[in-house]
Amino acid sequence: MPRESHKQRRESGDAAGNIGYRTDTIVALATPPGRGGVAIVRMSGAESLKIARQLCPAPLADQPRHAHLTDLHATGNKQILDKALVTYYKAPASFTGEDIIEISTHGGHVTPRRVIRTLIKLGARQAEPGEFSLRAFLNGKMDLAEAEALNLMVSSMSRRGQEAATNNLTGQLSREVGQVRERLINLLTILEHELDFSEEEIDATSQNEIEGILTQAIDNLSHLQDTAPYGRIIRDGVRVILAGSPNSGKSSLFNALIGHERAIVTDIPGTTRDSLEAWIDIDGFPVCLVDTAGLRDSTDTIERLGVERSRKELSGADITLLLDPEDPFSAELALEESASHILFVKSKADQITPAKQRNLIQVSIRREDGLDDLLQQLKAVLHSYIPTGEGAIISSDRQLHALNNGMRCLERVKEQLLEGQSLDILSGEIRLGVDHLAEIIGETTREDVIQRIFSEFCVGK
Repeated sequence: MPRESHKQRRESGDAAGNIGYRTDTIVALATPPGRGGVAIVRMSGAESLKIARQLCPAPLADQPRHAHLTDLHATGNKQILDKALVTYYKAPASFTGEDIIEISTHGGHVTPRRVIRTLIKLGARQAEPGEFSLRAFLNGKMDLAEAEALNLMVSSMSRRGQEAATNNLTGQLSREVGQVRERLINLLTILEHELDFSEEEIDATSQNEIEGILTQAIDNLSHLQDTAPYGRIIRDGVRVILAGSPNSGKSSLFNALIGHERAIVTDIPGTTRDSLEAWIDIDGFPVCLVDTAGLRDSTDTIERLGVERSRKELSGADITLLLDPEDPFSAELALEESASHILFVKSKADQITPAKQRNLIQVSIRREDGLDDLLQQLKAVLHSYIPTGEGAIISSDRQLHALNNGMRCLERVKEQLLEGQSLDILSGEIRLGVDHLAEIIGETTREDVIQRIFSEFCVGK
């Protein structure tokens, strides 16, 4: 069954259809600016074909979805801007559901910019961030969960983020949420139907049946809820903090993990006064490594500021690598500030007697020993975030908030059911839960929320 567009829902009075739909023609660069072999200029709107005909002589309307190799002419003269491939996608069979023209020019800064300026002179308007995807959403080409998956795919820093985005982009999250909503709507229909009849006229749905449907729905939603931590780290990355006493080997380990000399390493304690960050990939996870100032009680003003910043970094860590955990001050401070996974690391293992602690990872940067063991331990912690089974991922705070609200409604219904509340009260609470779940896919989402989501997209998407 075709997905109903938000323009259709607006005409029928649906709350999510209240977004102002702009019908003018927009244009933007759909590929990153800069030097490259090809740049793609995308134009969408009712006037796209008319405008494109003024730019090139190709018979675009006769052959939709056919790439035409043609000259592009500047306005008002016969000057050739470029020789390019021009493709026409006829509405509604396009990404946005509108007429789309895609022009594949040569890359670089100048040529695509001149083409866009010419299209604007001919009647197009520079697109706003995410406006193409917003139009696709409003025209029923994708729902809100799929749109967020699209943005995650474009911005993903790792293989796991791209895989999760692909899952949601193909509608996996929408289907799982939709199946729960469908069962709840069916239950709601039965309960509200029974409100119109007396007990003698119809067999009332048993408490066990209602409770069974609610329990199944809550279990399914709980499984989705459990994927949220994984969704967060593949979206925002895993923050791994290197903490410990001064001169404990943090900067040397930082450099070894990122593969080049980024942090200054000396024998002088307190060399690192500020936090240094670098992104690496560990088994498909985006990891932000943070080298911090040594933890000690210092009278030096600048060093004390560095220690305070280290404490803040610890409070926001996903994983803490505590170097020199035998130092009482740094160990106590790290354990006090960090609520994350903590791995105990003894660096400079070539300079000390092997430690006896069974949970201590010993690393020698000089001998290049122990790094593999440390990486394996990091991988084990990262893998603990991976949800069981395959399926949808809750990939945004907005989705998690709507999911949590929906679950709370259903849990209240179960409580009210046991308390013997009337069917009309149960029905009202179930309907509220269904509405919260509808927010995930954008059917009942406020206009300002939708606008904010798409404003985070790049201009050409």
